[in-house]
Amino acid sequence: MRNNSDPPELLRPLMAFAGIGMILATLLQLAGNQFGFDRSGFRTYVLAPARRRDILLGKNLALAPLVLGLAAAVVVAVQVIYPMRVDHFLAALTQTVPMYLLFCLLWNFLSMLAPVPVAPGSIKPSKPKGMAILIHLGFLFLFPLALSPTLIPLGIEFLLSWAGWSTWFPAYLVFILLESAAVICVYPLVVDWQGELLQRREQQILEVVTSKIE
Repeated sequence: MRNNSDPPELLRPLMAFAGIGMILATLLQLAGNQFGFDRSGFRTYVLAPARRRDILLGKNLALAPLVLGLAAAVVVAVQVIYPMRVDHFLAALTQTVPMYLLFCLLWNFLSMLAPVPVAPGSIKPSKPKGMAILIHLGFLFLFPLALSPTLIPLGIEFLLSWAGWSTWFPAYLVFILLESAAVICVYPLVVDWQGELLQRREQQILEVVTSKIE
């Protein structure tokens, strides 16, 4: 803004993607240790008759208004500062959905595989084990890889533009809509399997998340 820069047309949706990624990155500690913040309250889930997939689904939905609201604000901010084509703006808004769902699936796994106890009145991990730290670091490297498939529609539009074939076809918008539909269909299937994993590991999770406060 200060230098009156004029980024290329196809770079502007990429800036929106980066902004959404930063929003998700700020929630890594919370989303990647969902059960650690429950502390002894995790017993409620262990004793509850609710399906474990519903517990994961509920936790994912609880963060959705915050994440999607902030992501939409970032996309609108990019649109105000560096106006995108209408189809690119709509595609960038739509892209927040598959990005968030893939984010949830990845961090559901981390929450179950490497829970970390959190001291009451704090959001900082309480003396995490070395293996848990390594697993968290590994998932941190997987984070950009997990979101990278949502860039495929923009990549297709870039290739069509480079070849001179995208004079009228809104490839980015069309393919991100198709990808969003595919991710929405796959998401509940993966959450079903994650629910089974949660049921197998809930006793180990309970032991970890309550070990530093009792």
